[in-house]
Amino acid sequence: MGKSAGEEHAVKAFGWAARDQSSLLSPFKFSRRETGDEDVRFKVLYCGICHSDLHQIKNDWGGSIYWKLVGDR
Repeated sequence: MGKSAGEEHAVKAFGWAARDQSSLLSPFKFSRRETGDEDVRFKVLYCGICHSDLHQIKNDWGGSIYWKLVGDR
């Protein structure tokens, strides 16, 4: 029998996500798979956002995919 999503992706992660074209980012919790023998895990302390990210958030180029979570309206 296969692993459940919680078992297969047991590493909890946090980020910021665009859920629509409003350009507003909101906190986003998600799960990642365990680190394997050929993987490297690192902790991001600082990050930035580039202008291309802003275009992607606003769907200026088309093709942006927005994640809707249960409870999102």
